[in-house]
Amino acid sequence: MDKEALRNVIARFLQLHPEDDFGIEECWSEMTDILSKDIDSTIEFFQNDCTDEEFYWLSSVFEDVAEKTKAPELIPALRNRLSTILEENYHQDTFQTEHMRKYIDFATYVKEVSMDIDYAEAWIDDSQQP
Repeated sequence: MDKEALRNVIARFLQLHPEDDFGIEECWSEMTDILSKDIDSTIEFFQNDCTDEEFYWLSSVFEDVAEKTKAPELIPALRNRLSTILEENYHQDTFQTEHMRKYIDFATYVKEVSMDIDYAEAWIDDSQQP
């Protein structure tokens, strides 16, 4: 997986105005493509190289990655990665983006990322139905 390209897309995504629907969709598409190319390297990235802030922003495309790859191993890997984010180690004031520093406390982080993982899991579960 091209980590540098992914991080560049995340940086571009974070610079967008919230009403720039075209730009947001374009970034989501690029992030999805990068994360979907090689699910093993994507899982390795989430487990070893992905910052908590990157994980939060990438959660917006978990559902798309699951739909595209149908990789059942993705969901346990995402849940495992989320479980490593502990309240005592969560330092909201150290995030790079103002949005995260101001609005994403630990409970919000866990709730939002968990929901994104649940939505992604539905795509995997649907693909395994007879």
